[in-house]
Amino acid sequence: MSVGQYLFYILVFPGLAFLLFWTFFVFYFSRKTLAYIHKRVGPHYNGKWGSMQTVYDVFKLLTKENITPKSADPYLFNIMPILTPIVAALPVILIPWSPLINNGHGILDTDYGVLGLVVLIGVEPFLLFLTGFGSHNKYSFLGGMRVLAQMLSMEIPFFLSALSPALLFGTMNLYEIMYHNTWLTTLILLPGAIIYLIAMLGILEQPPFNIPEAEQEIVYGFYTEYAGTNYTLLKFAEFTEMLVVSASAVVLFFGGYRGLFFDSFLWLFLKIVVIAIIMIGIRAANPRLRLDQMLKFCWSVLTPLAVLNLAWVLFARLYILGG
Repeated sequence: MSVGQYLFYILVFPGLAFLLFWTFFVFYFSRKTLAYIHKRVGPHYNGKWGSMQTVYDVFKLLTKENITPKSADPYLFNIMPILTPIVAALPVILIPWSPLINNGHGILDTDYGVLGLVVLIGVEPFLLFLTGFGSHNKYSFLGGMRVLAQMLSMEIPFFLSALSPALLFGTMNLYEIMYHNTWLTTLILLPGAIIYLIAMLGILEQPPFNIPEAEQEIVYGFYTEYAGTNYTLLKFAEFTEMLVVSASAVVLFFGGYRGLFFDSFLWLFLKIVVIAIIMIGIRAANPRLRLDQMLKFCWSVLTPLAVLNLAWVLFARLYILGG
């Protein structure tokens, strides 16, 4: 690929401009969907159906003052909001977004795409822990420790369920996994997809696993000392990670950008939106778990189910798909 193509991928699609569009879209979309579920109106004053309210909120945050507490490590405190969204965006290069990009492959076409995705997604919680550690605030540090506890618990079923399509198709190449997916393999992989989506909620710290933030308990966790642009960048990293993990679920289990009659990025985006609706519905209907409940559920239920799912996929490959 030429330098111009790389710059387009980095700056426009699936790079910076697309990630900014996704952030504004999912912020507004989640507000309106939650309002509908809760029988509320949601934002509606500014712009058509309140569409400009999100833009105003973001610019309000960007114009607020960045404050570095005296007790905080100034270098760690201010570098983490810059580093976190960069690391959150790195998996974008591995995901096959469209048949028009690199002949349908990811920007970086590798035979270890599944492994790369899991590793890059798994780095993010360590950075969030460092945001709390660098704040030198007991509530921020407690939130950071909860991130690590939740990540170490959820990473195992997350990784094992991500391996199930690789085991079924005999490859870790994301394009090949997506290309060989059929309605039969989707049914075979459905238990793994459910486990992946549940673990995904834990990785993304989404309800009912939003324990690290838990503003009613620990004053907004690792975000406590952040404001202005630094806080905006951390939220941008959160929405970017949500997009990356949701897109990886679609590629691994639901055929990626492949759809009825034609293949297009539109199919990938619609499938991601369906996952977003499911996440928002869970958020609206379920209370937050306690940390001990989350740990017990993960180690006693989710992890054994992920191991059993690998056994099921191996059985299906040998006796249903014929090896």
